[in-house]
Order: sequence, then C-alpha cells, then structure tokens
Amino acid sequence: MPYVSLTNPQAHHSERVRKVIEGGKVNPQANTARLVSSYRRALEEHHLDPGAITGPRILTSQELRDIRQGEEALLSASGECLPRLHDMIRDAGYCVLLSNANGVTIDYCVDHDHRHEFKRAGLHLGSCWSECEEGTCGIAVTLLDKTPITVHKTDHFRATFTGLTCSAAPIFAPDGELIGVLDASAVLSPDSRDSQWLVNRLVQQSAIWIENAFFLHTYLHCWILLAHRDRHFVDAQPEILMAVNVEGNVIAANRSAKACVPELAGLGVALPGALPPHVSELFDIRAEQLFTMRPGQNLLPLRLAGNTSLYARVRAPLQRDVAQKHNVNTKETSVTNVLLDEGDIVERTRIVAALTQTQWTPELAATLLGISRATLYRRLASLHIRPPHRQ
Repeated sequence: MPYVSLTNPQAHHSERVRKVIEGGKVNPQANTARLVSSYRRALEEHHLDPGAITGPRILTSQELRDIRQGEEALLSASGECLPRLHDMIRDAGYCVLLSNANGVTIDYCVDHDHRHEFKRAGLHLGSCWSECEEGTCGIAVTLLDKTPITVHKTDHFRATFTGLTCSAAPIFAPDGELIGVLDASAVLSPDSRDSQWLVNRLVQQSAIWIENAFFLHTYLHCWILLAHRDRHFVDAQPEILMAVNVEGNVIAANRSAKACVPELAGLGVALPGALPPHVSELFDIRAEQLFTMRPGQNLLPLRLAGNTSLYARVRAPLQRDVAQKHNVNTKETSVTNVLLDEGDIVERTRIVAALTQTQWTPELAATLLGISRATLYRRLASLHIRPPHRQ
C-alpha cells in the first residue's frame, strides 16, 4: 500500500492542489511560490494526476548500473557523506537518498530493519523523482530551482506521497553545473514543519561536503588552497577551496571561495582573451610561496580587501600525469609546440632574459621590465614561460 495520508484522501488532496494553484492557502511556513509553480507545471505541462496512489518508477538493475557508471565521480565524492548524515538522523526515522541531475536515485542509506518500509514508499535505489514523473517533491523542486527545500507531507503533488517529508539540497560541480541532489526523507514525522528545520540544515551542510569532495577530486592536477576564516578550522573543516595551476592562476573555486573573494565570482564564465586571476592579485603573496610549502608547516595567512583574513594549507598536485594533460608546460610541451607570433617571441625572449638576470625572482624581473608583478605573471602564463626548476 502506498503512503497515502489517512487524513487526506485522494479526492480531497486533488481538490486542495487545484485550490492552491488558484490562489488558496498552502501549509503554514511553506515556500508558497515554489510549490505553486511546481503544482502548475505538474498539472498543466506534465498532465499528472494529483490523486494517483502509485509509487515512483524504479529502474531495472541493468538500467541503474548503466547510470551509476556514468556517475562515478559523484558517487566517489559522496563516499562517507551519506553514511555520516544517515548516522545523525537514522534514529528519527530518516533514510538518505542521492540523486543525479535527472532525479534518479543512484545511492542511498537506510536502516536495515526498516528497508522494506522505505522501499514500499518508493525510497529506494533506482527510484525516479523528476517533476515530469512525480510532480512536486523535494528532489524535483531542488533540481529545477537549484535551491534547498523541505517538501512536507501534503506539500507533495501526488496523494501517494502525502505522508512523507523530504528535505533536499543541490550539489554543484566547480563550474556551477548542478550534478545531483541530496535528500533526507521520512515516512513518519510530526505534522509541524518546524520539526524539519534541523534536518534541512544537516542536508545542506552534507551537500556542501560532497561538493567540496567533488572539487578536490576534479583538481587533482592542481595546487589546492584549503582555507578558513577561523584558523582553528583549517585542518578539520576548510570551507574555502581554490585550485591553482602551475603559473599561479586560480582556475577554479568553490562556492564559499567565490562568496568570500569577489574577484573569483566570474570563474567559469568564458570571456574571450580573459585570464583567470593570479594569486598575487588576490593576496599579498607570491605563487612560489604556495609551491614550496610543505605539510606540517605553519598556516599561510592570506589578507583580503577590507582587511579580512584567511588561513590556509596547501595541497600539492596528486596527479602529475593528469597535469600534463591540462596543458602544463613541461619539456615535452615546450614553447616550440606553442604557436606564437613574432611579437610574442620577441617579448618572451626579453622576459626570459630579465628573469635569468634576476635569478628568476619575479619582483626584481618586473621592476627591470618596467611592469607590475601581476602583469608579469599574466605574461608568463600567456607565453608559457616556466622556471627551469619547474620544467
């Protein structure tokens, strides 16, 4: 038997959904605008029946295997986060679902003694929660609006789910693409929406942990700045991640870093001829300071505009071979393999001469050339110039 709320028969629920679309009241403290938009799409665009009491579509074992193979990076990043979240909320009767960007449940954690109960409610591997199939639910609304939400009991579009409560949060790739949704669902919970506030916050935090793990895995070939505004949390729980390439350019940053450092907000937005910001433009440090840091050294202090301080550790590249595939300029990918015009060749020769004369000290070379240190770093990147000891 599907999880239809006994106090909300199918006919009454269908009438309620239609009244909400027409401007009626939604449950207290619900996100009215988002729910109404989703109800309307489910009814008018997807032609779903709010009174339906069938469970969600479940993929076959082979279909699920095929999809999971394409989601290896997300599954790897979610690693310990799903069981960690489940351990915090399992005693309150919750399971944890991880869906991909199409709303397919690709991983989950459920209490063994209650797995059949959750499965009967559709909370199972391979279940499909897109809006076009199930209407308004936590995963579907989050996939479309890209914002966390709690869809509590009769907030659901379909009558079969009006006994469930779902708190969901989006998971983003470093370039801002939505790659999945983390969801915590219960088949029995208090009627008050306030009872879901803490679970919603835990889901959001866990989704960020998955994002950060995905970020670190994506940029194995880069130096990573792991930072926090509070020095005591740098090692235990860094909130700010920045990927730095061999030229010292910050080529990617997580959402917290973009919010903290305004100059990083445009990363991932393709602009013709634009180079990513150099660490020397963002902080009063040289790139060489990052590249020479060793594990166990003191925290690296970073000063931002507005006198804001960050504290950081540096993780060296973990995949040198991957770095070469990302256009790192090694002996095998020397300047002879890069197409430069005559003017660039002349400038490259002049810059290399100045660097050689100053023993590859950027500050002195920039002064000798009559340019700023930041400009020098940009030209080093665009002309594929690397110090001899890093080739």
